[in-house]
Amino acid sequence: MTLTKNTEILRAEVAAHIKADALVRGSYWKPSKNAVGGQGCFISCLTHSSDPTPASTQFGLPVAVLRIAENIFEALPDHEGKAFFAALPDAVGRDGRDLSRVVWAFLAAELRALPQTTDAAQAVIDPVIDGMDLIFSGQQWPDAASCAADAAAYAHAYAAIAASCAADAAAYAAYAAYATADSAAYAASCATYAAAYAADATADAAADAAADAAARLRQRDTLLALIAAA
Repeated sequence: MTLTKNTEILRAEVAAHIKADALVRGSYWKPSKNAVGGQGCFISCLTHSSDPTPASTQFGLPVAVLRIAENIFEALPDHEGKAFFAALPDAVGRDGRDLSRVVWAFLAAELRALPQTTDAAQAVIDPVIDGMDLIFSGQQWPDAASCAADAAAYAHAYAAIAASCAADAAAYAAYAAYATADSAAYAASCATYAAAYAADATADAAADAAADAAARLRQRDTLLALIAAA
């Protein structure tokens, strides 16, 4: 079990990078002459690289949670992204907290937040939600592989964008349950995109940007709340 640690150092690092205006979207760490030595994205402001592992090692933050945070951050407006980064230390709160199950609660929340889809798509999504809840509660989910296969097969078989994206999100979530650690982190970050895109795909063209922005803000708030409550 990896527990949060060095939280006050995390708080100081986040504050220093915000003060130096070092947080930018669309780029991993680029050295410069400012106070903290460069600019970069959510992960790279914590690690000065593209690798989240050092932040996981130093602060006890799960790689999957960092990948999700990065994915959300990249889709937020600059001011909202900076507010997200600034809120991380307060959400973590203190040393000694186990955040390893946050990813499962987040994925379950994302699947529950998907827009209304077909009954057939919902039939492959609901078992995955149940599985995420099982893992979050510390239990085993024996049907992870079959649920991932069912969701992936549905997504490939149907052309309807919203239904396909919803099933993709379920497949990513189920896949994360039994993949390697790195693959699980990647699958979790992809699920945030699939869920946001599914919400976006149900709107007309004029509302696309607003739908995506609302989905990303909801994801940010959900992730911070789950971290704080863990």
